[in-house]
Amino acid sequence: MASSSKIFVRESSGLIKDVSLTDAIMLNLGNLSAGEALFESISPYVTQGGVLWLASVLAFVLSIPQIIVYTLMTLKIRRTGGDYVWITRNIDGRLGSILALSYLIQSTAYFAIIAFFSASSVNAVLCVIGKLDGNPSLLYLASHIFVNPYCSPTLDQRLIFYGISALFFGIVIALNIRKASWGYKLVTGLGLFSILSLILGIIVIGINASDFATKIAPFASAFNIPTTSSKVFFPSDFSIFATLALLPMFALYTYPWINAGPAVSAEFRNAEKVAKLNIIIASLLTFLLVTGAFLEMDLVAGYNFNITAYPTFIYNFWTVAIALAGNPVLQWIIGLGVILWNFYTLSYGVVMFSRYVFALSFDRVLPEKFSEVNKYGSPVYAHLLDLTITLILLAVPVMSVSAATSLYGTTILGAVYLLFGVLAGAVYGFKNKERVLQIAGIIAAGYLSYLAYEAATNPLFGFMTSSGVNMITLTFVVSAYAFAIIVYFASWYKHKREGIDVSTAFKEIPPE
Repeated sequence: MASSSKIFVRESSGLIKDVSLTDAIMLNLGNLSAGEALFESISPYVTQGGVLWLASVLAFVLSIPQIIVYTLMTLKIRRTGGDYVWITRNIDGRLGSILALSYLIQSTAYFAIIAFFSASSVNAVLCVIGKLDGNPSLLYLASHIFVNPYCSPTLDQRLIFYGISALFFGIVIALNIRKASWGYKLVTGLGLFSILSLILGIIVIGINASDFATKIAPFASAFNIPTTSSKVFFPSDFSIFATLALLPMFALYTYPWINAGPAVSAEFRNAEKVAKLNIIIASLLTFLLVTGAFLEMDLVAGYNFNITAYPTFIYNFWTVAIALAGNPVLQWIIGLGVILWNFYTLSYGVVMFSRYVFALSFDRVLPEKFSEVNKYGSPVYAHLLDLTITLILLAVPVMSVSAATSLYGTTILGAVYLLFGVLAGAVYGFKNKERVLQIAGIIAAGYLSYLAYEAATNPLFGFMTSSGVNMITLTFVVSAYAFAIIVYFASWYKHKREGIDVSTAFKEIPPE
């Protein structure tokens, strides 16, 4: 058999084992995006009879088999690229490479959209604090500079979004390039602040529960939010179907996205402990935060109040917490929390993207340059690739906001990728007679198949609209797969001429 140095780029990855349990948890929490889920991502789409907190419970329960698969597979195969390695070694190397490449393209599109539309959180915070505190300067910024990106901003305003997002993204990349540990500490720092601000929001709403109707009145009046005096915790016309219809929305932002930790698993410090706990703790924390916040909103405000107010978009967990805060310090801590969740997501994305690129390069699917690391364990060229692609895709909203929103429909690429991640776990289970992996893998594959179907057919995801397929989204998805296929076979042909069979790498687990 060929030596590992012939099969792989080199005999050691060169990455430094410097990822603590806290770092890994924070990476996963960024991936699970609880903060975005509690902003304008899910609650505006609830319909009469649907219960958000119950949908969160169901979505979490249905994600448990996937959590089991990803935890066990991380314990068994801790390598950079995580589920990419599982798919290529247990199902098919070519298929796994193509899926991973298309997933990377979708990820950069998603991060570019998050960066651009983070302006909506800035706009909401400025509007709420500005109106409630009577601050004309904040209102001017909200109406002229940091406008709502969904409300036809001018070209100059879109360029401002681009500049701010590009600057932040560049700083994050620079920190990761300088030293890998700096990138992890940035993710952890942003994550801790974001999570603590969310918990603070929960506390603020809870403290004001006894006179909620009185204290929310100025907020409701300022934004023409419809109110009702009929306070009930649970709807009398509860609909299990309306509740189940919310599952795809939770899937779009939260519970299935647990691949960040496994992607950096080769860098775990105290590897067994981190591999065993990082996904479970992050998933449980996300479940408690999201479910707890939605549950509290129905307990404090009442279901009927929320169901009429959520569709305004300006009314959500975060803005309610800001409105009830009572003083500027608390308002701005909570406000910065919802804003920084977006940049927290970008920061984890920078780390995760580079590790997938590294893994593909280490297998020689991508150019070997992308698996080079500096003396501080940072894959410099992988980060530069991320910066280049993201800055290009970030220009899409500048040219057309509608085109940018169409890219949300590319979630189908990620859903299909995660589906094959759990299928790889099931195949591994059958190969090695691991009963738990067999059962959990099959159940998880069934649920993720449903989510992939929803991503392809549910108009809320954007791939499909009421009038048919979104052609911008379809073009992007088809182009992503076509590009991935071309890259893989171009690499295979190039290395074949050099006497190297790329597919050989998929017969072995890469070195650490």
